[in-house]
Amino acid sequence: MATSTSSRSGPRVQPLGPDSLTWQLFGNIRYLLVLPQAFALQVAHPVIDAGVGQHSTYRTDPWGRMQRSFELLWPVVYARPDAAIRQGHELRELHRRIKGTTESGQRYQALNPEPYGWVHGTGYYTTLTMLDMFGESVDAAMRAQLFREWQQLGPLLGIRKQDMPASEGEYWEYFNDMIEHRLQWGPVLADLLSPDFLYQQPPPDQALLRRLPTPLWRALLAPAAWSTELITRATLPDNFRRRFDIAFDSRDRQRYARLLKVLRTGYRLTPASRRYIPLARDAWRDVRMHPQAYGVASADKGAALAS
Repeated sequence: MATSTSSRSGPRVQPLGPDSLTWQLFGNIRYLLVLPQAFALQVAHPVIDAGVGQHSTYRTDPWGRMQRSFELLWPVVYARPDAAIRQGHELRELHRRIKGTTESGQRYQALNPEPYGWVHGTGYYTTLTMLDMFGESVDAAMRAQLFREWQQLGPLLGIRKQDMPASEGEYWEYFNDMIEHRLQWGPVLADLLSPDFLYQQPPPDQALLRRLPTPLWRALLAPAAWSTELITRATLPDNFRRRFDIAFDSRDRQRYARLLKVLRTGYRLTPASRRYIPLARDAWRDVRMHPQAYGVASADKGAALAS
């Protein structure tokens, strides 16, 4: 594990290293499947809804917005220790500029501890959801390690220790209390849960895709849009679905079960070297070549992922 270091903002932080479970999971392609659910939980906070609605390009450039998210957050995990600390500081400073006034006239600031912490707060639930989707058992020791690493990541993002749950039991009290009493239905959440939102998006800004006729692009996008919408509804917490009257009936459960079989089979057939996003593969390659930069003796665990 990387050694503790002081960040520019003061508190001592300890970047996660390649021996962490987070390194094994966060950059895995399976995480892409649960990101829409995490986004839905996050934007249900009224401050995040206002900030995203007023400052984000998710409606006009959703693919670019997703790419920028990878470029901003994932290097907080997949980087050498000093670079991870710098990236966490830069991410916090970027959010400092996000402020304004909600439709009800209330002023907001993205770095308010509650909304800023809630974005990170959804991460532990999302990781467990991803593992459950793919039928991976999580014993008590693994849960404890995942929770410790979630806590460890918080200070890298500029979240104070006193603003995070001190135990997993406290986490679930906090998580459910936020759903029951603080989250709200807003326009951004309505967009993300709309069956047509992803389907109506234009192609990414790539020459080959931009030349596709709209009917062909939508035909190619339709299965992904359908799957994304179903997975998002299926993996949202039960109390969240209940509070906001989000439908998920027996027919949806049957469809979701069939989809999971396809996804699990596809993942098993995916070579180890293609199970991670490029940024994570590059990081594993760097670990293999320079393990001392990460404070580990060797990088055998990541050898297949870096090939």
